[in-house]
Amino acid sequence: MKAVQIESVQNMKTLQEMRLSNYLPEISKDRPYRHQRLLKKHIIELEKNSKALQKENQQIKTEMLRLRKEIEILQKNDQTENDLSDSNSIEDYIKSNSLHPINNRMDEMLTNLTVQQNQNVENIANITKQLTNFDKLHLSVLELLENVESIEFKVDNTFPDIRKEISKVEVQANEAKAELNQLKEEMSNSRKSVKAIGVSVSNLQDKNAEDHRFLKEVDSRVQNLIRSSSLQNSKLHDHILKAESASVDLNATKSTVLLVQELKSFEKEYQNIINKLPYDCSSVSGPNGIYLISPGGGEPILTNCEDGWTIVQKRYDGSVNFNQNWNNYSNGFGSATGEHWIGNRNLHHLTKNNCSMLQINMKDIYGKYWQANYNDFRILDYSNGFKLIIKGYHGNASDALDYQNNMEFSTVDNDRDISNTHCASNYEGGWWFSHCQHANLNGRYNLGLTWFDSSRNEWIAISNSEMRIKPREVC
Repeated sequence: MKAVQIESVQNMKTLQEMRLSNYLPEISKDRPYRHQRLLKKHIIELEKNSKALQKENQQIKTEMLRLRKEIEILQKNDQTENDLSDSNSIEDYIKSNSLHPINNRMDEMLTNLTVQQNQNVENIANITKQLTNFDKLHLSVLELLENVESIEFKVDNTFPDIRKEISKVEVQANEAKAELNQLKEEMSNSRKSVKAIGVSVSNLQDKNAEDHRFLKEVDSRVQNLIRSSSLQNSKLHDHILKAESASVDLNATKSTVLLVQELKSFEKEYQNIINKLPYDCSSVSGPNGIYLISPGGGEPILTNCEDGWTIVQKRYDGSVNFNQNWNNYSNGFGSATGEHWIGNRNLHHLTKNNCSMLQINMKDIYGKYWQANYNDFRILDYSNGFKLIIKGYHGNASDALDYQNNMEFSTVDNDRDISNTHCASNYEGGWWFSHCQHANLNGRYNLGLTWFDSSRNEWIAISNSEMRIKPREVC
């Protein structure tokens, strides 16, 4: 019985120690537990079981005391009674009579106590496991809360920066709106300017038409002067022949002298007109358009002038056949108002002072613009086959013309290239061919207008081309 009491007391102490030990983790003031209702419920049930166990132990103690008193009474009775001589008989009497139900009851109570104690131990172990799981869950929740708090802290810290960025974006949006409004105003102004330019262009076109008519009249007058001079020359020769065949006639001699003087006056007037013409477009003072220039070689030519540049070649629709012979390429063909070639003789006269630069403007079949500029451009004379001398490239179209440098001009009837094939015949146009070409702007329009871009190692298919020359500022 004492052993049972001692074991029950130890169980109570163990329970108290478990409540104070790590099985029931201490609640922190700084980070209190959340979701502890189930834990508290188990603790309350454990306390109830402990109290019930204490009551049962108390009952056992009272029963033990009562049994002790009964035993003492029985011992006193045994002393008074002499029938029973020794203690073994008293014990047999107690066992057989009054102590037998008490022992049965005590055994039953001890069994119940043992069962209850085992249940309490199991409950304590389960509660311990649950408390451990709750502790782990609580730690995970605390970590989660700390992460949430750190995220909230970061959000609170970054929120001013976000507001600043939003303010910057709003400022940029307002600036963009202001720029857009300004662009709209500029667009409206540009439209007005375009309308004004259109009016000016129409006026210039009218003026150019008048100038063109005037130039035609001047050209017709020059042609008339040439024809009249040739007619006068023929008449003079006839008079001379008549004078030689017939007798010397003083009146005929006088008329011959007058005709010679008249012819000289016509030639002087024609030469004065030619001398007054500009050498090239850089000497023209006036708006862009068609002008009569006299680069040399006796006859003036009509050319298109733009900002001091003399247009020497132009192609845009294939309306002019560029598969011409040597003489046509030498003298030039086409119209200055459309597709044309100014002529190799005129190119020689315009560049013979070794002070000309070349600009080539091109547009490919996809609408992209390309440009090739050469600071030094020169064409030699007829005796050198109108050889090309070129250097000083810059632009975005690649230096394709360098492949044709120092090459003589070739046409369908005059093959001067260094290839085994007839390049001019194959590509149907005159050009400075070598083996055969890297650049060719005079070939067949829908097939042969090409320019090789060495930076991309690709051919550029040209739809529009324009070659223009201009004297350098410093020679």
